[in-house]
This record gives sequence, C-alpha cells and structure tokens, in this order.
Amino acid sequence: MTVGRLAASAALLAAATMLMRMPAGAELSGTDIMTRVDQREVGKDESSEVTMRLVTKGGEQRVRKLNMLQKGKSNTKKVLIRFLEPADVRGVGFLVWRHPDKDDDRWLYLPSLHMVRRISAADKRASFVGSDFVYEDVAGRDVDQDKHTLTGSESVGGQDCYVVKSAPRNPRSAEFDYKVSWVRKDSFVVVQEKYYDRQGKPLKHLTVDNLDNIQGIWTVRKDTMRNLQTGHYTVVTWDKVKYNTGLGDDVFTERYLRR
Repeated sequence: MTVGRLAASAALLAAATMLMRMPAGAELSGTDIMTRVDQREVGKDESSEVTMRLVTKGGEQRVRKLNMLQKGKSNTKKVLIRFLEPADVRGVGFLVWRHPDKDDDRWLYLPSLHMVRRISAADKRASFVGSDFVYEDVAGRDVDQDKHTLTGSESVGGQDCYVVKSAPRNPRSAEFDYKVSWVRKDSFVVVQEKYYDRQGKPLKHLTVDNLDNIQGIWTVRKDTMRNLQTGHYTVVTWDKVKYNTGLGDDVFTERYLRR
C-alpha cells in the first residue's frame, strides 16, 4: 500500500467519523454528502432478482434476467451475479471484490468455455453485457477517487436534494469528465445523475424511477440509464429483495462462480 493510498483511506475514515458526530443542521461539504451516500445502511448482505431491459434508439428490446447477491458495503463490498435469461447468456457469472487500497478484483465466468476470466482495471469502463452501465457501476466507485463539490439544492420528485458535482482526480480512471448527482437530503440516496464527456457534452443520464423502504432500508427498485449520444437506454428492476440473509464468504469465490 502506498503512502498516498494510506493517507486517502485515513482521510475517508476521518470524514466518516466526523459525519457521525456532526450536529443536525451543520453545513455539509460535497465530500461529506457523498461519504454519507457511500456509508448509508444497506444491511449485512442482500439478495435480489434483477431484470435488465435494453432498448435501442429504434425501439428494439432485449431482456436479461439475473440473480444478484451482495455482501458488505462501500469499498469492501462483494458482488456475485448469475445470468438466468436469455439462453445465450444463461449461466454466465460475474464476481467483484472491492478493495480500499487497490484496484477491485473482477472475474467473468463463461460456461460455454468452462473458463473464468479476470477483468482488468482498464476493462472496468467497458459496457456491462451490452447495457448502458459499465462494469464499475455494478459494485460502485470509491468516494476518494473523485473531487466532490456541493453546487446547490434542488427538488426532485417533490424531495429536497443536494446537488453535487464529482470530477475524477485521475481523468483516466473514469469514462466521464465529471458527473452531477442529486442526493435526497432525508435518506442520502442518489436519485438522479448526469454524466458529461471530455468535451463537456451530456453523455448519460441516470434516473431512479422507484424507491422503496424494505426492512427499514431505502432500496432502489427501478432505475433507467440513458446514453444521450446514442439514444440507447437500459431499464433495471429489482424484485424479491431481501436483506441480512446470512450469506457466507464462500459464496463470493471463484470456486462458487464456476458452479
């Protein structure tokens, strides 16, 4: 671990500690807000059934269904995805281990080849199975990878939101030049994001279309990512969401991925 990484990790921990002690009504910075987003309650683990609907500019649709298992949160999260439909992707698996001090580990299982392939750090910005999400979107991005600036407040869906601009500290670490997030003040859930490319042109637009409280945890049940430059978009819905099911670490292994 480099000195820079140690310092960044220590700063993030300190920020999280400060937020816990911050009195109600105290003004938050952009970093404070995105840290609260990153650290909000999501249970010890989560299981869900996910449907992805991929729609072209011309209206042609493809549907993918999958199981998703998650354990932990923030930069120690582990995620396992197993595709169920359609037939051409059935059995394909995707595993992510997030790390606070180095690049995340990602594996892709291809049943037709009986092979597990590691996904390099460079590939994390590639499209996730043809959708408008990239591999990095599946498990998330570390707060300290970006510089966050609070730019104001706006209402989204009748709810007061912070508006935060986030720009990658290392421009090569992301597909976007910067993004703007709308974060609900009552729950610190991101309900909208707009991404911009290197020329400052709109790139993608994420909207949360259905937010529900499940087992006391604010849960995104449906969202849409639109590529504003191609007209393609992806709608994702989560069903049968359950928290704190007792998932073991053995589930999030390369051996289990091959099953």
